Amino acid sequence: MSRIGTTTYNIKIEKKMKIERLAMEASLKIGRTVKWTDIMEILVTEFGKDAQEMLINREMRNK
Repeated sequence: MSRIGTTTYNIKIEKKMKIERLAMEASLKIGRTVKWTDIMEILVTEFGKDAQEMLINREMRNK
């Protein structure tokens, strides 16, 4: 059986508040509501590969 839908991600409240602030600032600039989940979606889809590379580089430097 395939699983379709959503899942949750545990994040510390300080980080969530930081993302919510970014969403609020974007909302003010573009004149429509931007949710913190919109920011997360962009981070994952647009910058996921960059995050992977950063993690790999950090680990390789620490060896």
